[in-house]
Amino acid sequence: MIYSTLTTKAMAAFKLKDSMDNVTAQYKLEKASSSAKDTRIKSLEDLVIEMGHDPKDVKVVELLIKKKNEDISSLKK
Repeated sequence: MIYSTLTTKAMAAFKLKDSMDNVTAQYKLEKASSSAKDTRIKSLEDLVIEMGHDPKDVKVVELLIKKKNEDISSLKK
């Protein structure tokens, strides 16, 4: 009877630890993903500034649309 109670408590503690490890891993992945998105957005902002974005310049607009579509497709993966 005592052994059964101890086993039950040990298994509950193990499951809790495993759950906490999973939550920690998920948090790290979310943080890395968010950081990657922020970095990519910053790169696009730098690209716009570097090119001196003029809404009437068709080549620049096409390039920005292409970059945006590449970003969207890479984020969906």
